[in-house]
Amino acid sequence: MQVKICGLTKEEEATYLNDVGADYAGFVFYPKSKRNISFAQAKAIREQLNPQIQAVAVTVSPDRKIIQEIINSGFDVIQAHGELTKEALEAASIPVWYAVNIIKEEELLEKVKAFMGMPQDLQEKVEAIVVDGASYGGGKAFDWKQADVKNAAAELLMHRKFVLAGGLNESNVQEGMKLFSPDVVDVSSGVEVENGKDKTKINNFVRKVRNYE
Repeated sequence: MQVKICGLTKEEEATYLNDVGADYAGFVFYPKSKRNISFAQAKAIREQLNPQIQAVAVTVSPDRKIIQEIINSGFDVIQAHGELTKEALEAASIPVWYAVNIIKEEELLEKVKAFMGMPQDLQEKVEAIVVDGASYGGGKAFDWKQADVKNAAAELLMHRKFVLAGGLNESNVQEGMKLFSPDVVDVSSGVEVENGKDKTKINNFVRKVRNYE
């Protein structure tokens, strides 16, 4: 089971990820998010990360320009929330994680249909599907008791990684792992305090994940 800690904003937070052996570090490039940072800030944080931790650039409805800036900045993965267009996928030369924000199962199925209508070569650029709560970074899980979301998205997932996100914390991550058997668990607000990421919460979260395995 891999772990992604998302929404880093300070250089010291990189050491927290190094200490627990996180697999992915997420950096948010979305002005409406409280975790939004500049590419220069992200570079400074990334320089403190162990090189084996992959850097994920998190965006919302990215266009060609932001995709190219992410690639030029040396990120390993693009995570796209909102609308994922054909043009954005055409511009992507690194793996893409397509994030689907779940409110109702019907909305997920609509996204599946739109995605499956894209050319096959563009679909193949999507390495993983991130199943998230109703709004990015909202800190709330989607309703895990509704119809099986993973099965609803089976056609979309196929051979891709399944990333479980949205409201995860040390208290519920093992339940989420049991229900969905994801490849990656993705946490942000669940390991935060008022002024940023919390070392103890990160340690506890990762311990829960590793102990479950």
